[in-house]
Amino acid sequence: MARQARDARPGRTYHLVQRGHDRAEIFRDDQDRSSYFDSFLQAAIGFGLRVHAYCLLRSEAHWLVTPQRADAMADVVQQVGRSYVRRFNTRWMRQGTLWEGRYRAYWIDEPVFGLLVQRAIEWLPVRATLVNHPADWTWSSAQIHCGRRPETRLMPLPSYWALGNTPFEREASYPSILDQALTDSTWECVKKGLSSGRPWATERTMASLPAEEQARWQQRPRGRPRALSKVA
Repeated sequence: MARQARDARPGRTYHLVQRGHDRAEIFRDDQDRSSYFDSFLQAAIGFGLRVHAYCLLRSEAHWLVTPQRADAMADVVQQVGRSYVRRFNTRWMRQGTLWEGRYRAYWIDEPVFGLLVQRAIEWLPVRATLVNHPADWTWSSAQIHCGRRPETRLMPLPSYWALGNTPFEREASYPSILDQALTDSTWECVKKGLSSGRPWATERTMASLPAEEQARWQQRPRGRPRALSKVA
C-alpha cells in the first residue's frame, strides 16, 4: 500500500522532527550540532522554509517551521541528508544513513497552539535530563527568544511577535511564559501529532477546512471494514 502523502501546505506552521536510526546519536558533539544547524538553516533560506524554533538533542532534531512552498520541508530535509550525513560519516569513519526513515511532521493551529509547541520543543532538554532549565541548553531557540543571544536567521512566530511592540518587550515577556509548566495533555498531543501526522487544531479551525480536507483527517475505526450483512 502506498504511503499517504504528507500534509505540507504553504503558510501553515509545522512541528518537524528527524530522529536517528534505532535512536542512535545523530550528534556526537557540538561540532556536529553546529554543522547540522548551519546546513539546515542554509537549506531553509534557499528553499523557502521559515524557521521559528528548534532543539537539537543527541538522537533527535526538532524544528518549528512554516513552508512558503509545498515542497520546502522535503527539499530541506533531503539537502541536509546529503550534506550533513556525508560530513558526519567522513568525520566518524562510518557508513550508511543516520535517520530512522522519513521525517515526521504535523500541522499546528498557530494562533492557538504555536507558542505551546514552541515551549514544548524548548523544554525537551529538561525532559531528557540534560539541563535544569530550557534556557540553559545552548542548542535550542530558548536562549534566542529570551534575548540571551541573537540569531537573525530565525523568524519569530506571529504569536511570539504579539508579545510586545519591540524585540526588548518580547524578550522580556517570554521567560515568564517559558517557565509555565506544560501539562501531560500537552505532551500527549505533541507525541500524538508526531506519531500520526494529524493536525493539532481547534474544532472550529478543522470545521473551516474544505470538505475534502476534513474527510482526510476524519477519524476512522481501526481494522478492516465490517462486511455488509445479507438481506434475508
